[in-house]
Amino acid sequence: MKSAVLLAAGALLASAVPLEKRVMETDWVTDIVTVTVTVDPAASASATPTAGGPSPPPAPASSPKPAPSPQPVVAKPSPAPSPKPVTSPKPAPSSAPAPAPAPAPSSAPASGNDYGSIMVNQHNVHRANHSSPALEWDDTLAGYAQKTAQGCVFAHDMTEGGGGYGQNLASWGSTGNIDDKQIEAARRGVTDQWYNDEMENWTFFGLANPPSGSNLDSWGHFTQLVWKSSTKVGCYTAKCPAGTVLSMQSWYTVCNYSPPGNFGGRYAENVLKPLGQPTVRI
Repeated sequence: MKSAVLLAAGALLASAVPLEKRVMETDWVTDIVTVTVTVDPAASASATPTAGGPSPPPAPASSPKPAPSPQPVVAKPSPAPSPKPVTSPKPAPSSAPAPAPAPAPSSAPASGNDYGSIMVNQHNVHRANHSSPALEWDDTLAGYAQKTAQGCVFAHDMTEGGGGYGQNLASWGSTGNIDDKQIEAARRGVTDQWYNDEMENWTFFGLANPPSGSNLDSWGHFTQLVWKSSTKVGCYTAKCPAGTVLSMQSWYTVCNYSPPGNFGGRYAENVLKPLGQPTVRI
């Protein structure tokens, strides 16, 4: 019996860009359709990555607009809210100074078999190859991602929390039973669609901005994934019925990043050359 598989890579939003979809049928038979926003691509559909707008002041951030149509839409970046600091209680007055309590962690452990740990590690293995610091899990960003993913609409949605973060989308589906494929689908989105499918398309290392007219759809998810200044990530993978995200039942993954990437004028310092580490495949 033939099985059909669909994957979609979502674009990141620091600027909005069109969506790109791919459809693959295997016997698997494979077809690919692409959608772009400012950055995104199993059988596969992907939202186009969003290009960062004019370089913002000191701590710029762009908030991309949803890109429902294949035509890219560039959104003017709006300053992203600065990350909420973890406050530590002030020591009670005493004659001798008491050590300040360690700040409560707001992120999930970097290792483990839970969804958050797996997604953080899946990102960091690729970031390490580009000399970018490891991301930490953020529950707030994951909560926004959950609301977007559970809507089962394959389009960028930066309205949760007022925006100010980047976003990548990916979808993977099949006509067969996919109940136990949530983690696999999520990992494929990060590694196969956002990184492996796009990394070689970025040939502008060292440039403050990609050349005018370059195809943002083909590299935007990759640049957000490895963006050096991004420090936090929160993701959610929801199961969606046939006819929503894809023509068949699918797992829809949304990842949000803070601070957002793809800012104009900042590519050279945030998207660094690969160190040549072995290729990772799912």
